[in-house]
Amino acid sequence: MRERHYSQAIQEITKGTENLIDFGVFSRNAVRLLVSSKMTRRGPFQGVRIFRGEIHDPEAMLDRVWDAIGKTIVELKSQLLDAGVQNRSRILVEMCEPIMDRIAGNLWKMFKRLLPLCLGVNTLGLTAASKILFSVFPEIALPVEKSQWKDLFQTVDYTDIIYLMRAEISEWEKRSQKRLNDCDPIGSFTLPVFYDAAAIIAVQA
Repeated sequence: MRERHYSQAIQEITKGTENLIDFGVFSRNAVRLLVSSKMTRRGPFQGVRIFRGEIHDPEAMLDRVWDAIGKTIVELKSQLLDAGVQNRSRILVEMCEPIMDRIAGNLWKMFKRLLPLCLGVNTLGLTAASKILFSVFPEIALPVEKSQWKDLFQTVDYTDIIYLMRAEISEWEKRSQKRLNDCDPIGSFTLPVFYDAAAIIAVQA
């Protein structure tokens, strides 16, 4: 059940972020992903949900997050739209190096601003921060699970993870002579979604 809801949330998030992003798009996408990831049962986002079509946010956490990174979200989205990559699902590996460096720097800046807001009694906020970034940038951000931080990536530097994901996808495609996103004939998923699925399997192995 969780997998179906999570997959549906990712498809809705991907479609909802095709164009410009505002607070409405951000808040609805963030709620979808946090709820489907079961991150609203406790912690700083406890009680956040969509009820009868309206967002219920008892502590106004989404407003606080938007105040912290909303301006950078809008600026980064404009950079992605101007990156010159025709296939949005492949922008992670096809954008040129200078643009990638600038985008990765902005992701890292937002990630660090998110951590204090996502911090909980039993969590450093890493997972929630990464999922919030993914909810607005599914084409370049990775929603890193708690076990992946410790057992797979072994770093808290989100920029390192983004560069690793880009490098490993590029290397896999080079060796296999196949494009990873061709595994999705419908085109509803981005490269980070495929990479995330592989990373989850790697942790469970």
